[in-house]
Amino acid sequence: MYLMLAFVLLLQVELVYSKSVNWDEFFHFSQIHQHLLGRPAPWLQAPFVALFFWVPSLPGDNIDHIQLIRLLILPFEIVTVAAIAGMARRFADRETALLCGLLYATGGYVFVHAFALRADMIAAALLMAALWLAFCRPLRGGVIALIVLLVGLAFVSTIKAVLYAPAFLGVALFRLERSGYRRALAGAVLLAVLAGLSLLWLAPHLPAAGPIGILHDIGDLGRASIGRMFSGGAFPQGGWLIREIAFAPLLSAAIFATTLHACWPGRGRMKRVLLLSLLAPLATVAVYRNAFPYHFAFILPPAAVAIAPVVGWLRQRYGVVAVAFVPLAGALLLSFSEDRDVLARQRTIQAGIHMIFPAPVTYIDNSGMVGDFPRAVNHFASGWGLENYHRAGEPIYSEALATEPVPMLLANNVVLRGLFHDTSFDRGFLPEDDSLLRKNYIPHWGRVFVAGKVIAPGEWPTTLEIAVPGRYTIEGGGIRIDGKYQTPGSLVMLARGAHSVSGDRSAEVTLRWGDHLARPAFGWPKGRTFTQY
Repeated sequence: MYLMLAFVLLLQVELVYSKSVNWDEFFHFSQIHQHLLGRPAPWLQAPFVALFFWVPSLPGDNIDHIQLIRLLILPFEIVTVAAIAGMARRFADRETALLCGLLYATGGYVFVHAFALRADMIAAALLMAALWLAFCRPLRGGVIALIVLLVGLAFVSTIKAVLYAPAFLGVALFRLERSGYRRALAGAVLLAVLAGLSLLWLAPHLPAAGPIGILHDIGDLGRASIGRMFSGGAFPQGGWLIREIAFAPLLSAAIFATTLHACWPGRGRMKRVLLLSLLAPLATVAVYRNAFPYHFAFILPPAAVAIAPVVGWLRQRYGVVAVAFVPLAGALLLSFSEDRDVLARQRTIQAGIHMIFPAPVTYIDNSGMVGDFPRAVNHFASGWGLENYHRAGEPIYSEALATEPVPMLLANNVVLRGLFHDTSFDRGFLPEDDSLLRKNYIPHWGRVFVAGKVIAPGEWPTTLEIAVPGRYTIEGGGIRIDGKYQTPGSLVMLARGAHSVSGDRSAEVTLRWGDHLARPAFGWPKGRTFTQY
């Protein structure tokens, strides 16, 4: 069994270095750089900022650094698997317990996302370590304090740690032998729920600064997260759930059989409560809006413990090798089906941008794809970020351009490409932002747009509104700007604001930000630059 688990880990190490980087991995890596640049970076929901702030100082490019962080996240999966096996050992023998860990590690999307640069695996390891302590160790003062610390750190890592609450409640009820203790626990849980609801209600009225500001931040995050997490109706990501079941058939069948096993007549009341409480976090995929593939790495561990009785029966009937064959074959199939060409395209894009801008410049994009460059607007230009942007109704892109020069726009999603091409999407930018971005960026290389203006030929005077101050290169023909004639190839410094253009223009003139910005000798890579997940 240990060799099988080691084989799965080796397959994942290979994927660490060959799987393409997801857009939110780029975003999380950019948060580390935002912190290093002294720009606002979250202290909640971003454990990787505190854990891996030192990685960008090492040799290598952005993707090299992301891959190193992926490798450093794998130990959190190992801790999670160890906690699953340790808890399952209370139900079954050692081989069965290790099989439970193997079924988790090879469990469809778990296999390809357990090492991703996200908070999910970090939080899962913290929560499962706390569950193991609560389930397997004597509940003395020091152990209880450590459990509270681990759960607190998990909440700092991700607010969705609350989804593990049924598992902790079930384990606590199982460990408490006296009915009076159980009633006391129920009362404490009720008080905690009331306190949480009170914080959500009071958060907008609390001061944002000082020690109370921490409660204000937590309450605001909770309010926003509830709306985000549970506003999608029933099975909001049902398609991904169906794929997960298909990619992890044995694990899925074991979970279904465990549900029947727990509910079967004659089962002991406390064992039924324990098994169902361990399965309960997984049931949240029926209502959790963000139950995307990476979510299964976070939410499946308690269920992987609960399946121990069913896995034990399978092992006794068919043997370890036969039971392990299905999940191992599934892991190999997922590994072989991964599109490894996407990562090469991402490296090409990174290299091209660094050729255009050898020194970092502030830029706009969807997800922080060029992590070592400062972002003008530090959130997604899609999904939740776009929803919050429209809800606030503030032209934050215009405000960002008014604050500092933003020479580059990387149109790496459909919303940003919609500024310059006909694309189909539900919602774009606010009108003020849309107009400003369209009028102040021109194509440069592939989906890289740079600050600039294109001026049609003619004799009539016109006015240029420059939103990105700096040095501009004159291309295509001569032009008179602010009364001074500029020859083709010359440089002109333009401040933010209005500039007059006059005189005869015999050809189209382009003003391009920068001193004769380079273009990579190679073209923008053909093919998709992101996989779905």
